[in-house]
Amino acid sequence: MLRDLNRKKDMVCLILSYPPFNSRNNETHISWFLDVLEIHRKVRESQHKENEVKFSELSSEIIRLLHHSIDDIEAHVPSDIIEHMCEWRIPLHTTPPSAMLDLCIDDFMIRHISQYIQIPEIRTIMISEETDKTLLFKLKKLPVAGRQMFDIVTRIDVNLCQTIEDVEDRIIEELGFSKSRRGEADKFLRSQNFLILLHHFKPWIGLNDLGNGWWNSDKTQKITGFTSDSNLPADLKISRDHHSLSWILFCRNVGEVLMHSSSIQPLAVDVLRQCSGHLLASVLIARALKDVKDVFIWRHASRAIGFLPTTSLGTEDRILLNALAFVLEHLGSAANDCLKYCASYLEMEGIGKVDLLERWVKENLIGTLDEGEQIVQELVNAVLLESFQNGESIRMPDEVRKELVNFYKAEMKPIRVVELDGSGLMEAPKSEAWEEASEMYLMNYKISKLPDNPKCILLSKLFLQGNLHLRVISPSFFHDMPILQILNLSQTKIKSLPQSLFKLVQLRKFILRSCKLVKELPAEIGELSHLEVLDLENTEIIELPVTIGNLTKLTNLKVSFYLPTASGNGDSNPSNGIIPQNVISKLEQLEELSIDVNPEDKRWNATIKYILPEVCCLERVHFLKLHLPEVSLLNDLGGGDKSSLMKLSWMNFRFIVGNHLKCIISRLPHELVIKFGEQESYLKYVNGDGIPTEIKEVLGHATSFFLDRHRKATSLSQFGVKALENLKFCVLQQCNEIVALVNANDADDGDVILQSLEYLSVHYMKNLSSIWEGGSLRKSSLSFLKVLTLYCCPKLTTIFTIHLVPNLKKLEELVVEDCPKINSLLPCPEDKPTWMRSYIPKLKKLSLHYMPELVSLSGGEQFSESLEWVSFYDCPSLESLVMKEVSSSNLKVIIGEADWWSALKQNVEPNESKGLEPNKSERLKTESKGRRLSISGKADRWSESKGRRISIPGKADRWSESQGLGQQNLDDIFIPIERDIDLRTQLAAINDQFQARMQIT
Repeated sequence: MLRDLNRKKDMVCLILSYPPFNSRNNETHISWFLDVLEIHRKVRESQHKENEVKFSELSSEIIRLLHHSIDDIEAHVPSDIIEHMCEWRIPLHTTPPSAMLDLCIDDFMIRHISQYIQIPEIRTIMISEETDKTLLFKLKKLPVAGRQMFDIVTRIDVNLCQTIEDVEDRIIEELGFSKSRRGEADKFLRSQNFLILLHHFKPWIGLNDLGNGWWNSDKTQKITGFTSDSNLPADLKISRDHHSLSWILFCRNVGEVLMHSSSIQPLAVDVLRQCSGHLLASVLIARALKDVKDVFIWRHASRAIGFLPTTSLGTEDRILLNALAFVLEHLGSAANDCLKYCASYLEMEGIGKVDLLERWVKENLIGTLDEGEQIVQELVNAVLLESFQNGESIRMPDEVRKELVNFYKAEMKPIRVVELDGSGLMEAPKSEAWEEASEMYLMNYKISKLPDNPKCILLSKLFLQGNLHLRVISPSFFHDMPILQILNLSQTKIKSLPQSLFKLVQLRKFILRSCKLVKELPAEIGELSHLEVLDLENTEIIELPVTIGNLTKLTNLKVSFYLPTASGNGDSNPSNGIIPQNVISKLEQLEELSIDVNPEDKRWNATIKYILPEVCCLERVHFLKLHLPEVSLLNDLGGGDKSSLMKLSWMNFRFIVGNHLKCIISRLPHELVIKFGEQESYLKYVNGDGIPTEIKEVLGHATSFFLDRHRKATSLSQFGVKALENLKFCVLQQCNEIVALVNANDADDGDVILQSLEYLSVHYMKNLSSIWEGGSLRKSSLSFLKVLTLYCCPKLTTIFTIHLVPNLKKLEELVVEDCPKINSLLPCPEDKPTWMRSYIPKLKKLSLHYMPELVSLSGGEQFSESLEWVSFYDCPSLESLVMKEVSSSNLKVIIGEADWWSALKQNVEPNESKGLEPNKSERLKTESKGRRLSISGKADRWSESKGRRISIPGKADRWSESQGLGQQNLDDIFIPIERDIDLRTQLAAINDQFQARMQIT
């Protein structure tokens, strides 16, 4: 009974964290929840004989609590789903895409935590281990009030702790106390508001038994355990899978369209993101989109839900109001009239269906009862009405009625969206379209001229980004846009901003990204007093005006500064700041601040010294991007107090640390630079000499690390096991003293190294000779690695050892390029354990380029059973490709030079090697001369008249699984590379076609 009560408690808490429940008065449920916690405390006290209360005396109270009514919840969530949730089972209709799982963590779980973390009676929280290894970084999205509740926030790995005493010792050690100072540590914790997150918490250790000497009812104190055991007792349990609730409801109501259309799934996730998981709104939208395959309608649904009403509607639920507005757009006029009647006149308790139909006939809303029956059924199916008493009576849900009344009172029309189709559009819409539009989507066209002064009294959103021919905007263009709230002029060729723009008093978001011809931001920008988002990234603004300080409602400021060239360098007036002093400190509402500078601009050296103290005073900031020319500035970022660096636990940050010259030509692939820039919290350390404590401290809070041109480090692991434990993404470039990426001697015995790392890219490391060096490898080290790329490492001789390979069970992509000393990727076959079916079981993509000494992949043994893509280029010593090495039923593409392929010796039988059949070799030579690549969506780089397009094989082709991989099949999936065309360009084109074909099949 107690376990059932606990599960019901966790289910109720989860559902109450979703709208519309989280905006209601839930005092009855909360009071019940606190009673359940009290029962659990009494049971624990009885078990510890602190209180001689017999369990039998509590049973009647437990039964009473078990019968707590959840009728209001069951009105939104079907009872079978509730039952599954109480049993910790989720009835998935369609597997949620990864973007939905991210949404569950980023939004729904954070909301769940933030809602209950403020309840003092909740001391212990259990979070399912599969949720996310770095959920702490997601907790940065907690509201400001939640983040400010705690004096101490710390994440501790307790994987090696086997008892309560071990865990408590580990916690006080992390806080800087020795075991001999336990009493002092207990006293310190009693005086603090703390949030302690324990990863790899063992299920046999009682979470509720931790820290008995630490609790203080006058403080906010929480201990959170991450564990794989859902039965571990805690005051509150949270699981990512349970937060698939809105996805489950959506899938159940939207029909089969999600199962059969991969293009619709990401749009469905975006709809749910706009819904914020609102349970009723999600069902309403799902019913309206049932079996709809038109992508445009799905996009419109997402925009409609995100619409911000510009008039006072008296609404308490904007999301539900917008969902209803979208639904009404898709109802017929008769159904709309009948619904309006119900919202205005239908009794709260409902009415008999026959009586309702007669009223509709009397009001001339319908012509016949049969017509009325159809409308009733339509409205019931749309969840706008409910039928009860076996379908004999009809009522309207209270939430629907309330928002429909607001909707009709304001006479709000459904959102009128202007979204023109055709990438070649060169003229803006006619004046009539501007007059009637609520939203205008005119991005990525060829518009060169806009109307001089369109009348747009209803316009709230205007998107003009990507119009590369737009150079001038009329001075009066924005005069008659009184309620414009969102304006995007990104990627246009405008040089200045028209004066009428600064009269947009309702403007909340102004986006001017990548407008490289805009050099000056006028002082009038300070007149946009309601502005919340100002995005000037990748512009060439020289400095900010002091009037930026007037934008006191600003929550998001992103700006890129351009280095003045009047004097030819950045030395002109280096003491002049590019941001006026005491401006940033006025922006007290800032939540996101991003400042990009040219590293050669010496004005920044003066600016950063007074900017940092101002930034540190901004209590709401949870995203911060800065260039810090000196490592010592990290101390200033922490306010001079080392412990205050723990504030980074609440932040997404992007720091570039070090003084360096901007590279004229980057040696890194452009896509890698972009990928790193998109990471959540990163540290780029440039031209470092040592490994300062400040760097280790910040690195411990980062998920991504770029080590660029470090002068002295001999291994990545020198930065410390603890500092690297959260790292998911890592790039190393030109660190010429590094000999091994990981040296086991840098860690203690039993330490797990790089256990979270998923992406590792290494470039131009002239002394790197191995990946792992030293002692034995712990099972979890590198166990999450998915992508490994190695470029230009002239001394690298060994990639994988027999001890490293078993840890790489999740590796999916391997790229090795310009590593001349490697002759084989894997150890000798005789070293392979008998239980190992293939070396790298999950590897899908293998690319080997410019490797003159490469003789074999894996000594004739199966390399991976999951290979889909294999690419070879300039590997002259690879004269034989053993069939077993590339044996995979999933293999779809082999890429290489035509002459290499035609001369290649293949092993057709396990112990027999022979070349291609002569007629096939000659045919291949002949055909390869005329073959030309074509890049989808772009003009062909090579004329089709000179050859034919590459055909990427599909599942219906001859290489299908049923046939296996014979010599004939390998020929069919081979694609030749041209020597006189850039290799990466060709590979990118092949990859685009490959991905497109895979989506089709």
